[in-house]
Amino acid sequence: MRGVSYQLSRLSLRQDAVTKPLSASFARSITTSTSSQAAVSSITTSADGYVPVKPFEEQSVLATIHKFPSLEPLRLQSYPANYLNLPTRRDILHRAVVYEGDMTRLGTAHKKTRHEVRGSARKIRPQKGSGRARLGDKNSPMLRGGGLSHGPRHRDFSTELPKKVYDLAWRTALSYRWRKGELIIVDNAIELESPSQRLLNHIFELHERERGKGRSLLVTSDSRPLLEQALDKMDRGRQALTWDLVDVKDLLELQRIIIERQALWKIFNSHRSDLQALPVPSELQREPKGPTSYNFMPGWSQFRSIVTAPPAEREAIRAEAYESTAYQRWQHAESLPASDPEKSNLAISAFELLAEAKDLRRAQLPTAASLRHIQEQKENALAELQETDPAFDDLASDAAEAQLALHERNFQEAELAAQAAEHRRDAFRFRGEEEKAEEMEMIAGDCRTDVEAAEEELLNAKVALATARADALLNEGDNKGAKKYRKEADRLRAQLDELRARPEEVPEETEFSEEELRQAEAEAEKEAQQTKKQ
Repeated sequence: MRGVSYQLSRLSLRQDAVTKPLSASFARSITTSTSSQAAVSSITTSADGYVPVKPFEEQSVLATIHKFPSLEPLRLQSYPANYLNLPTRRDILHRAVVYEGDMTRLGTAHKKTRHEVRGSARKIRPQKGSGRARLGDKNSPMLRGGGLSHGPRHRDFSTELPKKVYDLAWRTALSYRWRKGELIIVDNAIELESPSQRLLNHIFELHERERGKGRSLLVTSDSRPLLEQALDKMDRGRQALTWDLVDVKDLLELQRIIIERQALWKIFNSHRSDLQALPVPSELQREPKGPTSYNFMPGWSQFRSIVTAPPAEREAIRAEAYESTAYQRWQHAESLPASDPEKSNLAISAFELLAEAKDLRRAQLPTAASLRHIQEQKENALAELQETDPAFDDLASDAAEAQLALHERNFQEAELAAQAAEHRRDAFRFRGEEEKAEEMEMIAGDCRTDVEAAEEELLNAKVALATARADALLNEGDNKGAKKYRKEADRLRAQLDELRARPEEVPEETEFSEEELRQAEAEAEKEAQQTKKQ
């Protein structure tokens, strides 16, 4: 009653303010003469302070732009009133919801009649004389296994609704939620750092504390796979939709709507058929920029590509994604000041990811047993042939290729193992664990020794392959090609000789001070005395 009294007090003409003659009937004959009571009125009008009212299509409203997931307000943005401040029309909203419901009805229920059921058309018994009811064929609806009379048939339940009315219902629903404060427009992308059900639960609990209890409909401009995976774990698949999958019923169903600014712009431009005669408002002429970049840790995009990839393809792309992430984090760490604690964390993460990427690449190499089996098959087939056989040279080249493939695989495995050990050594050093770093340094040194041995075997295999191809071309009469492979073999032999002539690294002798030598001699004497006592 207080609100009603306040609204009545704002009116300029109240019943107690009207004079006695004005409260009488104003009915008069339809003539051009002036009413006899017109001069009695004491109400005067003035043009002073007159403010013209803007047409509704020229008015605008201010909406708050928020940030996801905290929903903190960022700024205000203007929207046309005929898009976001339409009066609530329950009749139009009802027609739109019924129209959408009718469109989703399948109408696939179908029963066969007596003409569609498979069976003989022979009359079951004579028309008369049996004393029983007359019957036709076995497909009669009165018999078991026969057709069904008046059963459901295929039908289309969809109804018609003018597009202008449907578009008006869209903007009416958005206006209704905006006036109630239940339309939350966000400027950044509605996406999660990882498909974590616990993280999404914390976000929803925050929204309930800030905006009241109830579920939120998340409307995005593009697919958000990590968000959708987290919602599927919570059995809330329909709670996050792209703008083209939302309907009017979705806008009216849940407690609040959290929508990306670009998704709202797309909805407005897709549902304005009833406003074609009006110019497009300046606020909606230019498409807003897409959601801002994700403020997650460097390498999040690679993590997203792994999570969203089919399970059969994840292992194939994991190593490349780890290496790309490691380089991004290392570059980001170099840009940070030395006093920032995040610098060492990013560097450690980069080296660990590189080491794991090298291990993944080692696992993706073909097994040595399979390559060795192929090599043995080629060598056994070669042993059964004589040198004068025409296929001998070709088979010798195949055997040399199989041997080269095996040695290449061994060299790659040794190289990847050495690189993984070196990356883990660097990670331990950034952590300050010097003992573990020294252990990994020793492991890396052993791996480097294996790399040199594998490299020597690889060069030998390359020399053998070049020689076999030169012999094959020479037997075919191709002297030019044979000469080319001879030169290649000589070049590889020179590399092999250089590798063998490389001096071995001798560890430098450590120089000790006199005090350290005395302490070492004293400890040696103590150990000798304890040994004698025992």
